[in-house]
Amino acid sequence: MQNYDDDYYFIRKEDDDRLPSLTATEETVERAYTHQPQPAGSEPLQFFNGAKEHDRRAGIKPIERLPDILFNGSFLVVRTHIRNELIRLDVPSLHTHPAIFIGDDGRRHEDYWFLAFSERFDCWDRERSEYEQEALELGGFKMHSIYTYSLNSELLDRVPLANRLLFQMGGTQDAFMVCHKSIASLFRSNTSNGVRLQLIKDY
Repeated sequence: MQNYDDDYYFIRKEDDDRLPSLTATEETVERAYTHQPQPAGSEPLQFFNGAKEHDRRAGIKPIERLPDILFNGSFLVVRTHIRNELIRLDVPSLHTHPAIFIGDDGRRHEDYWFLAFSERFDCWDRERSEYEQEALELGGFKMHSIYTYSLNSELLDRVPLANRLLFQMGGTQDAFMVCHKSIASLFRSNTSNGVRLQLIKDY
């Protein structure tokens, strides 16, 4: 069996206080946008910087140029060219919907898409990972707090690479987005501008 811990990255928000903390508007929250595909043709999802007032009081100025990838928790909001590349890859269970980010100055940034998965891929190894044994149960699912990750090689061996290039980790409270090294360049170009890629083994 292959060891996959060197082959996959968590896609995480860069540690930069200037980056916005995307928060959904009340209307968007009511649409259960993280759990189900949005109807085709429906209004874009809308987000604002939930840390706006905190940043203002702390003297933190917004980043001058918005990156191609923004974060709503562990979910990604990406520019159109990234979304189109992912559509071309035909990523299983991935659904996308137009998104608008309303900046601190009130400007509407519309060239974004929200990414979510209708199914999560629980592929971390319970024997080789370190985690909190007592899980949080929500909606019939058990979600663990993970300290160190290792992937389940036996499970990944059974899944064709094309079906596991990008996924959302299941069975965890973090629910990070995960990408294979072969498509890391799609996200790596943003590592100095909003994103950091973290190898599974380095978590």
